[in-house]
Amino acid sequence: MFSNSRRRFWSKTFSGSASTVAEVQPSDAALNDFPTTALLPTDLTAAERVRGQSLMFQEGNFWALMNTFTMVGGTVITAFALYLKADAFAIGLMNALPLLAALLQLWTPQMVARFGSRRQVCVITLGGARLLLIPLTMLALASWWWPAYHDFWLILLLTLLSLFAALTAIGGTCWLSWASMVVPFARRASFFAWRNTTIGAIGLVASLGAGFFLDWWSVPTPTGHEAYPAAYPVLFALAALAGVWTVFLLRRTPDLKDYASAARAEKRPSLYSSFVATWRFSPLRRYMIFRAIWMFALSIALPYYNVYMLENLHLSFTQVFLLQNIGALASLLSMPWWGRMLDRYGCSRVLFWSSWLKVFYILLWALLPASPTQALAMLFLLHATLLVDAGLNLSAGNFLMNLLPSQGNQNVGYFSVFSTVISLTSAVGPLLAGILLSVMDGGQFTLMGLSLGAIPMLFMLSAVLRVISLLFYRGFSDRDAITIEEI
Repeated sequence: MFSNSRRRFWSKTFSGSASTVAEVQPSDAALNDFPTTALLPTDLTAAERVRGQSLMFQEGNFWALMNTFTMVGGTVITAFALYLKADAFAIGLMNALPLLAALLQLWTPQMVARFGSRRQVCVITLGGARLLLIPLTMLALASWWWPAYHDFWLILLLTLLSLFAALTAIGGTCWLSWASMVVPFARRASFFAWRNTTIGAIGLVASLGAGFFLDWWSVPTPTGHEAYPAAYPVLFALAALAGVWTVFLLRRTPDLKDYASAARAEKRPSLYSSFVATWRFSPLRRYMIFRAIWMFALSIALPYYNVYMLENLHLSFTQVFLLQNIGALASLLSMPWWGRMLDRYGCSRVLFWSSWLKVFYILLWALLPASPTQALAMLFLLHATLLVDAGLNLSAGNFLMNLLPSQGNQNVGYFSVFSTVISLTSAVGPLLAGILLSVMDGGQFTLMGLSLGAIPMLFMLSAVLRVISLLFYRGFSDRDAITIEEI
C-alpha cells in the first residue's frame, strides 16, 4: 500500500520508538471511583501506527480545505448568512445552535460500546456530517435562484449547520480518543505540531483563493460590493468533495484489532457515571472549569470579528482573507517552535502565558479606530500576533490528551463530558452576545472616556471574562499527566 521510501519517511517523521510506549492511565474502575495510575499497552504494531498517523495526517489536509469554506463563524459562512439578511441576533444564533446540538456527544461512549469500534463511529458520524455539505450546496443554489425566500433559506442554513455540528461533535470526540491511541504519548506534541502546520498552510492558500474568488465574482452595492450569489455553491461543492474524501481516509485508518470485542464486552458507562467520574478526576475537573469560562469569554466575541470587518469597517473579502492569512502564516511558521516549547516547558506553562496574551489581543480589537484606513494597519499587526493561537491551541489539546487514558469507554466518556461542557458554555456566549447587540442596537457608549460602538463593547466584555477565567487556572499541571493522584 505504501512504497518503501514512503514508509521510511512516515516512520522517521511520526513513529518515534518502535517499542510500546507506557502511558499514564486511570484504572478500569474510573467510572465508579477516582482514576489511579495504570499501564495499558496498545495492540497496534509499529507499522500500523506509522500507517495510521500517515492517514490521519492526510485526512487533516483535506479537512482543512473543507473547513475553510464551511466553518461556522468563518468568512464564507458569515458572508453567506449576511447575504440571507441575517442580523446580529441571527449571527449569534448561527454560532450557538451548532454548539447546543453538540450536546449529543454525551452519547459517544454508548455509541462506541454499541458499534464496538471508534473507527466505525467516526466514519458513520463524520461521514454523515460531511455528506450534509451536498444539501448545503443545493441550498446555496436555491437561494440564488429564489432570493425572495431568504428567511426560509436562513432557517434551513441554521438547521443544516446544527445537524452538521451534532454529528461532527460525536465523531470529533471519538476521533480524539482514537488519535490518542494511534499517536504515542512521546510523539504527540511533534506530530500534532506538524499536522497543524500543514493544515494551516492549506487553509492559508484556500482562504486566500476564496477571497480573490469572492471579490472577482462580485456585484456593486451602495457601501462597496458583495459576492455574486452563485459563488457560494461553487465553494460549498468543493468543500463537499474534500469532505467525502476524508471519510475514505478514515475508513482505511487502523483501530485496535480487539477493540470491537473489548468495547462490546465492557460495561457501557451511563451518562451519570461519566459525569461523576469526570468530576471526581480532580485535575480534569479544574481544567474543565477553566476552559469552560475561557471558551465562554472567547465565544462572545468570536462570531463578530468578520461581521465587524465586513459590515462596520467595509473591508473587501480579499482584505479580510489576507488579514486572516497573515495570522495563519504566523501560526504556520511558529508551529514547529511551539512544539519544541511544549516539549521543553510543558503544556500548562505555554497555555497559561499564551492565554494572558490573548487578553491583550481582544483589548486592542476594542480600541480599533473607526476609519477603515487607520484600522487596517492595526489589524495587520493584530493578525500577525495570531502566532500565539498556535501555542494556545496546541497546548490546550495536548494537555487534555495527556491527562486522559488512551483506551476504553472510560476514555471516550471523559472526552465526551469535557467536550459537552465546553460546547454548552461556548453556545451560551454567542446567544448572549446576539441579545446584547440587539439591545444596544448599534449605539455609541462611553467607557473610561472612550467612545465605543456595540461590537467593541462586546470585545471589552470578552476581555474582562478572559481575566476572570485565568483566576481559575490552578489545580492542574503537566505533573498530573505523569502521575494522577487523588487529592
